[in-house]
Amino acid sequence: MSPSKSIDSKSVSMMNALRQGFWFYCNHNGHHIAAHASGVSGRETIYVDDTKVSTKISWRFVSSQEFNIDGVQYRVEFHVTSIWQGRIVCRFYADDVLIEETENAMAVGGSKLSWKTFAIFFLAGAVFGYVFAKAIIELFVGA
Repeated sequence: MSPSKSIDSKSVSMMNALRQGFWFYCNHNGHHIAAHASGVSGRETIYVDDTKVSTKISWRFVSSQEFNIDGVQYRVEFHVTSIWQGRIVCRFYADDVLIEETENAMAVGGSKLSWKTFAIFFLAGAVFGYVFAKAIIELFVGA
């Protein structure tokens, strides 16, 4: 069986992608497999026939989860291929044979994440981190 490969050509808005994460789907041996990757928390969750079978948090560029259904060993791999475009590839394997590969991107209008946008996110993160750290220090150490 040759693997099915699809690329989601429509770009989603950055805020929607961050809020909703990425969804990937595969049908195999009568089972509907869905994989979700959150861009905010790093949580990756695998569902088979609408039942959660695996979840973990990973901030790696490549991660995988394995599970067994009806004697078939499945593996779902997430691979961040471009941090600037928010591009992630999801591969579904059954008994180590690739059965589906899908790629999604968080690009706006098909373009990559600009330095300006990155700088805004970086500064917002720095401000949030500073305020949070200061509050924690004041809470435990005092003013």
